[in-house]
Amino acid sequence: MTERCSDSAWQRMVRHMRTVCPPPKGCRLDARRVKAADMDGAAGTCAKEGRVFKVCIRFESTEEETQETLIHEWAHMMAWRPYHPLCGDHGPDWGVWYSVAYRAFNGLT
Repeated sequence: MTERCSDSAWQRMVRHMRTVCPPPKGCRLDARRVKAADMDGAAGTCAKEGRVFKVCIRFESTEEETQETLIHEWAHMMAWRPYHPLCGDHGPDWGVWYSVAYRAFNGLT
């Protein structure tokens, strides 16, 4: 069995993403890990409440799963636009932001 992501690795990932791919200007980010029982089967979620983006990642995930899910949800945050009909979708805008977030996280920019 593989081990879940450590707290220090999680904190390092979030700090790194904040540095290489900052949240949209004027918005705050609340990134946290949540027990699987509270995730309705999802590996991660991204929601916006006012000016705060809430990114939640399943607590029990391995370090690799946590990293991939964080990048995925980060892309949702970056792709969000008010009144956009595809907000939250995995469409072209999200795909571009996923590429940006993935490349930034992995030092490929």
